[in-house]
Amino acid sequence: MRKTAIVSVGLLALVSIAHAGTAGRPGGTPRVTATSQLPGTLDAFYPPAADGPVYLFKMLGLETSFSGIIVDLMEDDLDGARGSFREFQAQYRGIATMVPEWEGEYPEDEVKALGEALATGDKERAMEAFAAVGRICHRCHLAAMVPVQQRYHWGDFGAIAVMDPLSGASTGYPQFKKFLAANLAGITVDLKQGQVANARKQFDGFRARFEALSGSCLGCHEEESRYFVNREMRDTVDGLKQALESRPIAVAAVMALVQKIGRESCSKCHLVHLPAALSGRSSP
Repeated sequence: MRKTAIVSVGLLALVSIAHAGTAGRPGGTPRVTATSQLPGTLDAFYPPAADGPVYLFKMLGLETSFSGIIVDLMEDDLDGARGSFREFQAQYRGIATMVPEWEGEYPEDEVKALGEALATGDKERAMEAFAAVGRICHRCHLAAMVPVQQRYHWGDFGAIAVMDPLSGASTGYPQFKKFLAANLAGITVDLKQGQVANARKQFDGFRARFEALSGSCLGCHEEESRYFVNREMRDTVDGLKQALESRPIAVAAVMALVQKIGRESCSKCHLVHLPAALSGRSSP
């Protein structure tokens, strides 16, 4: 048990060192930047050109063999570490040729130094060399990972359509969300103006659209979403209905519940999805 614990702590420490460094080329600026356009040749390795995210799977395989080096080192298995390195080196060189524009992001010197360190059997030297290779990975991930995810994982939010339960029309997602936000705001606006009937009408619209919104999540998610439109949020919407129907109307409770929906559902959903949704927009 003690050996396992030591191995685990050591592994976490080494992998953290390898991937957490921010040192890059002189000035810390990588050739690939987060704002640069991704190379078109990368398209061949993601749907719809490919059956699946080929490049991502290659990178995951590379990470497994790379982590295998440090796992074996922490277990004092030098032969295993050397075997993991040979697998890593072959994968590394293969991936370097997949996207010609990125071939320079796969330098050989640090990888060669890691192989030499492992050949000597000097564990400390090998760990230092491992961290140096890890910094290569981190530098490129820092610049390119988010743009790649935004292009190939998130897709075009503007292409999503929702059947609006109030109009019965297929509505673009951005417009549908504006309708939903207007309903939620309308509850408090009308209530402040003493227009209780209108506030209740705005709630009815919000509730119907909130239910439709939860169904739209299945357009991207394979399972029903557990967040933002989950059971707790639906219970909150039910509580808002009760507060609006009370006699006299529970104004303070209505305001608090509207704020909770805005804070726990709307705002947190935006934090997750808006950066990706807006990344593909060329103009406001």
